[in-house]
Amino acid sequence: MAQTSESYSTRGDTIAFSLCVLIAVAARLAPLAYTDPVASAIRETILAPFLELQNQSELWRVRRSEFTAIMARSDSALAIAGRVQGLEQENARLRAILGLRSRMPVHHVAGEVLHQTQPTRGNKLIISVGEQDGVRRWAPVVAVGGLVGYVQSVDRGTAVIRTWTDPEFSVSVTALNDSVFGLVGPRFGDGRMMLELRGVSYGGRIPEGTVVYTSGLGGVYPRGIPVGRIRAVIDDRVEWSRTYLLEPAVHEASVSHVLLLLAEAGDLSSVFDPS
Repeated sequence: MAQTSESYSTRGDTIAFSLCVLIAVAARLAPLAYTDPVASAIRETILAPFLELQNQSELWRVRRSEFTAIMARSDSALAIAGRVQGLEQENARLRAILGLRSRMPVHHVAGEVLHQTQPTRGNKLIISVGEQDGVRRWAPVVAVGGLVGYVQSVDRGTAVIRTWTDPEFSVSVTALNDSVFGLVGPRFGDGRMMLELRGVSYGGRIPEGTVVYTSGLGGVYPRGIPVGRIRAVIDDRVEWSRTYLLEPAVHEASVSHVLLLLAEAGDLSSVFDPS
């Protein structure tokens, strides 16, 4: 019985296949006047859902291509905008350093801070001028905002600047028209590099926001270079002095160009504050 059922099934498949072949041949050979209406009816009924799916798939493909193109144009526009913004910032820094140079009354040379490919201590900068440009050791180094540090060593075409972030940095400063004097050095341990003004007499109270300048004492830095701005009193427990927290006039990470002062200068207050 099983064999008979299987033979009937095979025979039915063969008949069905033969009918499909005959219909296909007949449709192929039949005149268009007969086949077009049949094909149209099949498309509108049996094949309609499949044709709609194909149409939707094509629409999604086109929209995805358009979205990809729009995103590519957007990324290009953002990249161009970023470059333009970077160029504007660089131009602003160059204009600022040129303005400072035009006001500087003492012989100086300008230098660019070089990218350092080798690991160095964070309190040093390498600049693009050296012995051939007249740079010498201990020359004071300033930027647009104020004091950066001094020249530690000189090669023929480059020099190394030791900045105010060095633990041994110290500079004599004055504020409030020479009514207050003290020593400024780096302050560590607050998660951010700051400065502190030490040794201010207890009676010499300095208001927040006051700018302190180099005093000209000590023989390295000329008078009148901004060093920092008073932020707060951080220690007044000592009976004879106070210690103040200072915001640096120049943050090392923002320095791209500097001026090296190659001759003795007088009071530079008007250079950094033309008003």
